[in-house]
Amino acid sequence: MKKFKSIKKEVVQEIVDFIAQYTDKLEKEGAVIGISGGIDSAVVAAVAREAIGKNKLTLVHISERDTLKEGAISAQIIADFIGAPLKKKNITAPLIGLGIYSLEPIGGFFAPENVKLSYVKKRFNEINKDKQAYLNHISGKGNKQYRKDTAYYEAKARFITVVLYMYANLENKIVIDTSNKTELSIGHYIRYGEIGDIMPLADLYKTEVIELAKYMGVPEQILNKPPSPDIIPGITDELAIGLPYEKIDQILLCLEDKLHEKEIAKKLKIDEREVQYIKKLCESAKFYADIPVKLKLKYGK
Repeated sequence: MKKFKSIKKEVVQEIVDFIAQYTDKLEKEGAVIGISGGIDSAVVAAVAREAIGKNKLTLVHISERDTLKEGAISAQIIADFIGAPLKKKNITAPLIGLGIYSLEPIGGFFAPENVKLSYVKKRFNEINKDKQAYLNHISGKGNKQYRKDTAYYEAKARFITVVLYMYANLENKIVIDTSNKTELSIGHYIRYGEIGDIMPLADLYKTEVIELAKYMGVPEQILNKPPSPDIIPGITDELAIGLPYEKIDQILLCLEDKLHEKEIAKKLKIDEREVQYIKKLCESAKFYADIPVKLKLKYGK
């Protein structure tokens, strides 16, 4: 049966070599990394430092009206750990121009963080009464207001991509994607949002990324911070998905082994409905992973 990867120097070296190889192959002078303040961006920055050196890294923290103060603090902790300067870019003004904030008031511009957190919690509880909010997001279902919710936070993620590639163009650098295997497997990402040229963590589950973070010496403040997209105040990854990463990863490993749902539930001592839920997310994610869909003509060949 498959097991989680043991994070050893050989695994780290393979990731380091991958980053160095593709930076050189694409004829770039370094790498741009979006630093959200979370564990994935911290790990990517740490291995990229080993691959190409801290002087070739452009670390960017992008904030906006609804960014919590904790995110900015965590991003600076990561930059200090890496030993590279942190560029800070606020995208509130362009988001206003796009009309994004009119979709979700979230307490307005001058409301304290606790008001914003209260609004988001109330709204999330409304759309998640049937425990299907995340699955509805993945499949694109929902009423008119839910579509506004989706547009509100997905537009933010896509604008972050615009900013990262602006720096990449200006400095002739690649953008490193911080997505991990868990996120890619269950569709926990936004199409065209916070993406990059290479994905060094794409074959590591979140559980393995955490072990890699410990191996690389990532600060405790970052290790202990609940994973969050940081574009909706108070919504963590595990709250949105509905299950803790440790359980998700165990289910995904069993699904890789093609075990039956009942067998997985028995093995992990969990509710079979949780296995079915993750399996459904995986099926939806596979479809959207192929977007944009390319037409292959049958005639004229």
